[in-house]
Amino acid sequence: MPPRNNLRGDRRKNGRHVFAVAASLGLVLTGYGLLVPSADAQTVSGLSSKWGRACKMRVVEQFDVPNSDAVVSLGATEQKSIDEGNTSLADVQKYGLSFNWEIRGKTINGYCNVDGKGKITEFKQGL
Repeated sequence: MPPRNNLRGDRRKNGRHVFAVAASLGLVLTGYGLLVPSADAQTVSGLSSKWGRACKMRVVEQFDVPNSDAVVSLGATEQKSIDEGNTSLADVQKYGLSFNWEIRGKTINGYCNVDGKGKITEFKQGL
């Protein structure tokens, strides 16, 4: 009797090994994601970026312009305060931020105030 080919059993073992490695890697990466805070939720820069996008979307919706034509920037006074380290994450989460906005190619501009939870509380045209 010829020797039995055990290729099927080897494949099964290799498949289990590959699955075990993939599952372990998935758990490690998932755990790493839980340990590393999201930039959008845990930094002044992250909140500024996230809330600035909310103001930009408001400009796009209200004036029916392409996303590329809406320009939003953090208010100059607030930007300076953040850069100098005078505004903390706790301050931003308590008081919110103010953004200036404009539409490229048009003389339309204004400001957008966001509270400490990211909700737009004031949206005005003209400065």
